[in-house]
Amino acid sequence: MTAGASTISGGGLARRAMGAFLGGLLLLGVVVLVATTAVAAWPRFASTLLTDDLQYQVGQTQAVNRDLVTLVVTGGDLAGMPQSAAATWKAMPGALRSVRNGMKPDLRAVTAPGDYSARSDTIGIEPPAGAASNSRYGAILEAYGSLRDVSVLDTGAWPAPAPPTIRQGSVIEVVLSTAAAGELGWKVGESRGSSLGEDPISLKLVGTVHPKSAGADFWALDTERAHGLFADHGDGGKEYQGIAWVDPGSWPAIAPTIGSAMTAGWFPVRPSAFSVDRIDAVKGDLNNFLASAPSVSIDSVVTPLRFSTALDRTLDEFLTQAQPANTLFAILAAGPLGVAIAVLVLGVRLVLGRRRDALALMAARGGSPGRLRWGLALEGAVVSVPAAALGLAAALALTPRGGPVTVSIVAAVLCALTPPLVLAVAAGSLGPRDDLRGERAARRRWGWVVELIVVGLAVLGVVALFQRGIAPRDAGLGVDPLLAVTPILIALAACLVVLRIYAVPLGWLALSFRRRPGAVAYIGSTSAVRSRAGGLWPVFALVVGVSITVFSVSILSTERAGIEDGARARVGADLSVSAASTFTDQQVAQLQKVAGVVHTAVVEWAGGLQIQAGTIGGDLSGYLVDPKQLAVVEADLPERARISTALTSVIPGRTGAVIGGWSSQIPITSAILYAQTNVHLAVTEFDYKPGVYLWDAEWAIIDKTTLPADAGVTGKPNTVLIALAPGADAAKVHAALERIAGDGAKIGDAIQEQKTLRQAPLVSGLETIALISIALAALMCIGALFLTLVMNTASRTRLVATLRTIGFTSRQTAGLVGWELGPILVVGLIAGILVGLALPPIVLAPVDLSGFTGGPIAPDIVIDPVLVAVAAGAFALVTALATLIALAGARRRSPAAVLRAGGEE
Repeated sequence: MTAGASTISGGGLARRAMGAFLGGLLLLGVVVLVATTAVAAWPRFASTLLTDDLQYQVGQTQAVNRDLVTLVVTGGDLAGMPQSAAATWKAMPGALRSVRNGMKPDLRAVTAPGDYSARSDTIGIEPPAGAASNSRYGAILEAYGSLRDVSVLDTGAWPAPAPPTIRQGSVIEVVLSTAAAGELGWKVGESRGSSLGEDPISLKLVGTVHPKSAGADFWALDTERAHGLFADHGDGGKEYQGIAWVDPGSWPAIAPTIGSAMTAGWFPVRPSAFSVDRIDAVKGDLNNFLASAPSVSIDSVVTPLRFSTALDRTLDEFLTQAQPANTLFAILAAGPLGVAIAVLVLGVRLVLGRRRDALALMAARGGSPGRLRWGLALEGAVVSVPAAALGLAAALALTPRGGPVTVSIVAAVLCALTPPLVLAVAAGSLGPRDDLRGERAARRRWGWVVELIVVGLAVLGVVALFQRGIAPRDAGLGVDPLLAVTPILIALAACLVVLRIYAVPLGWLALSFRRRPGAVAYIGSTSAVRSRAGGLWPVFALVVGVSITVFSVSILSTERAGIEDGARARVGADLSVSAASTFTDQQVAQLQKVAGVVHTAVVEWAGGLQIQAGTIGGDLSGYLVDPKQLAVVEADLPERARISTALTSVIPGRTGAVIGGWSSQIPITSAILYAQTNVHLAVTEFDYKPGVYLWDAEWAIIDKTTLPADAGVTGKPNTVLIALAPGADAAKVHAALERIAGDGAKIGDAIQEQKTLRQAPLVSGLETIALISIALAALMCIGALFLTLVMNTASRTRLVATLRTIGFTSRQTAGLVGWELGPILVVGLIAGILVGLALPPIVLAPVDLSGFTGGPIAPDIVIDPVLVAVAAGAFALVTALATLIALAGARRRSPAAVLRAGGEE
């Protein structure tokens, strides 16, 4: 080794080179860390939110519609059914185990082990003393093995075993729910005469119970179990009925004496077991299970168990409501991601800008371009790979229930590999300065072609969205790439247009400032025209950040307005009050006079009506209304949700009707009401129930003002819809309505309905995602502006030092720094606001947001100018703070030191 030769190895030289530019690489690492965390966590957070909403929707479905239920009838003449109720009772546990073992794994995972009960038909029982002569009292005997596990004994004791042989005069001990015993007027210890078959027996009430959990499947499958049954048949008398539980071990002795018996088996569905990533598999397994009835052997008879459930419809409804969720989440994620790309490019430019002279020198001294690129890529990987790994770990920690990690890992790998690749590609030719200048000239020569392509793609995207319309309802939960990419293309096209035209008015300003006293404005505007503060990427970051913020604010405004409108559409007005049967005229008058009530509309119950539209129709629950009254209370409802509008927008000479519950393949516009004289109805179909007073699956609301009198269709007041006066206390009005309406009345409250709608995870989650999108976009914009200022630190510091040396004041130098970002800030804010205002009509038009509002109708787009102004002001404030920080950094350096350093270069 010769004297004075360097002993530093190649690795040491690489470490020294990295150390000299460590600041820029660390900034790049921070960008990768934040971007990876956001990109890797986003799909897992969206999956968690959709899973929570799926579980909520399944849990909200009543057990009678959710569980898989089968019914075996014995003692009748049904072919293929066993004849022995006792044998069926004994065989049912094994049959249910066999069926569940035969289920596909995904369906078995969301169901619990089978349960079963058996019951008789209704049997008459002795009425209590003093009962009306035309009142009827009855009981259903039921055996359920787990009754003690799901009930709380209020009074008395559990039933003792029945006699081994039921004969005339036998006494069977039973328990009733406390509510049903009250309806029947049956006291503990009291016996009532009845009969099983032809033998008179006595039923002795030995205890009363109430549900340990009202939501338990056993109680929810039949509400008569907990509450009993009461029906007022008017002149036909009143009917009282309850379910009486016998000792389950005695059912084989009781069953042979009751004739026909029904044994029900069911598989409880577990809402907490559902996940959005397995919903398609569960749907497929469920459809196959329902299509092929499993067969079991009962009493030596091969019996098919045909299960029924509405779970498939619940899953379809969830997919329809949540269909646009992933796409909308992707749009909200695209904003921060677009700004992150801009920050990444600026970070790479910062690193390359500081290494450019050194790289050119190494290239001039024989360094091969390939080796230099590999070196740059390695330096980028040294910071990007650990940063991406930390970001992935943070994302997984933030979303522990996010489901499969494959997408997040792929996203993290892309984030880790992007900086090295961009560094290697963006380094250019790595040749002499003449080659670099030639490369820049080539970029300028072809730049306008790229710009035209970007603008053209943005226009094509917008046209395609308008031509395509709303996505089909069976499109699934996948991301719509056109909807996700179009906002970024629009923002990028806006940036390119801004950069092409903004220099013109800025040049005019510079010329005007030239003729005015003072050098700050002229120097600042002239420098801004030449430099453009970093070109495309800072403008892109601002435009995307501001536009996604305005877009997110519009989504929040739309969601909140949609929840309010949806709640009123579900109730039918601000408030509604429905009687247990009907209201008297006196009650209606009292309801109308409640303080805070400004308008009312009476809905009359007309009983069952025979309405046919070709082969579709039958008995529908009929309601009569006055459209003029209804129009007043529906004034705050969206136009398409108003029954009054549908009733009056009809063919002259026909009676308007709104019908729901029909599953017609084509819209029905005409039907016949069969009454004393037939009535031609002009029909409008609703796919939801426009009022909580509508109980039946199929219903019709008819305009009573155009209904011919000779049709003989009349009604009695059943519901009063109420519009509140401005400033009225809804809670006080609600309480007053309950007092007047009496026991059994049902109150519909739009404010309470809003609270219920907000409980849906998808509704509340959209607000969270929109706020996260705004926060990430703002954070990334701060990073983009900071990197832009750091890139120009050296030239800015020299400029400030020179100006301070020749006598410029601190205020003047601050003004020059303000000119560095001021024009970009102004055009970025204006363009971002315009793009953000344009996005909702373009992007949300093909998206049905009713799943996010929980309402029955798609909400109208709402843009709140106050929130938009606040968002724009916040971004302006952030930029101003970044500018002040840059100025403070420039002022900390001594002017003499800066000039001395510049002279030595």
